[in-house]
Amino acid sequence: MLVGYSQDFVAQDKCKTVAQNQIGQGSQVEFQVAGLCGLGVLSAADQAGIWGIGVDVDQYALAKHVLTSALKRVDVGIFDAVKQAKSGKFRGGSDLLFDLNNNGVGVGKISPKVPKAFVAKMDALKAKIIAGKVKVPVAPGSPLTNLLPH
Repeated sequence: MLVGYSQDFVAQDKCKTVAQNQIGQGSQVEFQVAGLCGLGVLSAADQAGIWGIGVDVDQYALAKHVLTSALKRVDVGIFDAVKQAKSGKFRGGSDLLFDLNNNGVGVGKISPKVPKAFVAKMDALKAKIIAGKVKVPVAPGSPLTNLLPH
């Protein structure tokens, strides 16, 4: 696994250069996690004919070689926070955790080139995570560590 940083969330050319360097080292899939800058990653992956994975919103239509996208369902977070505020149950000064269980994250459109058996395995794993049968690892000391129940 190759990891690279552009130190930027806007300049697409910086992320594209990071991706091109990784592709030159043999990367077969580029997963961008840098917002607007990451669109350069999808462009580099597309030009190299390898898979790119989008982030935040469904970026499937932005290039020919987008496998899928990791979705942050900000719409769900805002809706839930407004609903809590309207009902008088919103507690300011604390973090809200959005995950698979409350539809706070998800997967965008998946390329039809992905075998249906892989999608079925992913859906089965998602169900196990939601049911608590599979625990998603969290790196010690990460911000999420403090949000998870102990």
